[in-house]
Amino acid sequence: MKVQEILKITKGKLLSGDSTAEIDLATILTDSRNIKTGEFFLPLKGNNFDGEEFIGEAFKKGAVGAFTIRQGARAQACLPRTISAQGLPARLSASASASQGRDGKPRAGVGQEKIIIQVKNTTKALQEIAHEHRIRFDIPVIGVTGSNGKTTVKDMTAKVLSSKYKVLKNEGTKNNHIGLPQTLLKLKKYHEICILEMGTNHKGEIRSLADIARPNIAVITNIGPSHLEFLKDLKGIFESKKEIFEFLDEDSLVILNGDDKYLSKIKNNKFKIMRFGFNKVNDFRASIVSTEKDKIVFLLNNKSPFVLNLAGIHNIYNALAAIAVARHFELDYDSIKKGLAECVPAYMRLNIKNIDGVVVIDDAYNSNPLSMHAALETIKSYPAKSRWIVSADMLELGEKENYFHRGVGEAVVRGGFDGLVTFGKLSQQTSSAALKSGMAKDRIWHCSNHEEIAAVLRKVAKAGDVVLIKGSRTMKMEKVLEILKDK
Repeated sequence: MKVQEILKITKGKLLSGDSTAEIDLATILTDSRNIKTGEFFLPLKGNNFDGEEFIGEAFKKGAVGAFTIRQGARAQACLPRTISAQGLPARLSASASASQGRDGKPRAGVGQEKIIIQVKNTTKALQEIAHEHRIRFDIPVIGVTGSNGKTTVKDMTAKVLSSKYKVLKNEGTKNNHIGLPQTLLKLKKYHEICILEMGTNHKGEIRSLADIARPNIAVITNIGPSHLEFLKDLKGIFESKKEIFEFLDEDSLVILNGDDKYLSKIKNNKFKIMRFGFNKVNDFRASIVSTEKDKIVFLLNNKSPFVLNLAGIHNIYNALAAIAVARHFELDYDSIKKGLAECVPAYMRLNIKNIDGVVVIDDAYNSNPLSMHAALETIKSYPAKSRWIVSADMLELGEKENYFHRGVGEAVVRGGFDGLVTFGKLSQQTSSAALKSGMAKDRIWHCSNHEEIAAVLRKVAKAGDVVLIKGSRTMKMEKVLEILKDK
């Protein structure tokens, strides 16, 4: 995209550089530490940092340009002292041929004056550029949202579709107002499908993401208690997820969990709806054949067997969503089966580790009541001498936070688990509820740090046992595994 186009889209002002130069949008980065020669820096302002302070560092690393919100003399100061008005310093200068792209057009900032674009808000500029770039592509865009399973559904769907199509997806959990537009900037002419995970913890965020991405297929995995601190109740969560519908066209497709209390009630004549789940009314329905510690076999519509090399019944729901999308794109069942069988757990999502004969299930990426209870159900299927639960705080649950934490303690006792280790202020409710529900006091530990948790596990967990480790992202429960591995 030419600099002059970016200026028009963002209503920006060119402070330095050539307006006819081309910028590869995929090279626009927000972290100066990752900048390489030829890339473009877009600084963001966070709670603990101001990206504008690192513009000089980005240029020293070879950035060809940068955005800024600075005004007047402060904006001119974006150019590091080592860079002249004519271009790069001698040690970074480029030849004339290197300053041009393959089409002969000038390449932004290479062998030329650095490009400085002044905008009112760098985050908004990122989103505006991403939106404009997206609408230039006439390809299907799939938006995936829901309380749980978003990342897994996105990854499963991308894996299956990639056997037939060139697919772009957001990596990891880059599903917010920064990560999603960054993903869209990577769209290239060879991409045939784009699949985007969309996350939220505030009203209006899904609407904003959908406005940027303009999906024509929407997938909602489920509605559960997460981010209640900001979305108040399940109805609030439901309404926030439905915001994804606001930019769908009449010929769009909506894929919903038909077993979900809220999603099952959605009826709309504007677009086509397909449902998945275990109930007979669903278009894609599953029946369980067998479950093992890290393998599930289920039948689709009582006919076709599917194998998942993953733990947890909840992953059947995730697979059904992926199957629904794949069938819409006319993939045959053999290709879908092959793709799903090759899916592996995402990082810190029911990853299985073996530490001195103890099976440790790393589900430390995040936690909310729905995913916590699903994890407890999953660990029940593991053959083990003893099963130990490590449960840290589940955050952003609002006024019902104590209620939900007590529910975990009660579920641990109902499930017949052998011991409970808790961590965090809220999780004191979990350990108290377990004690009141009948678990012996010497089987409950409330710890004050990760080292103490690891010490308890080293003492009680023996070879042949299973340990589940789970907590909200802020609790950083992966540190417990690091300590256990380091001994």
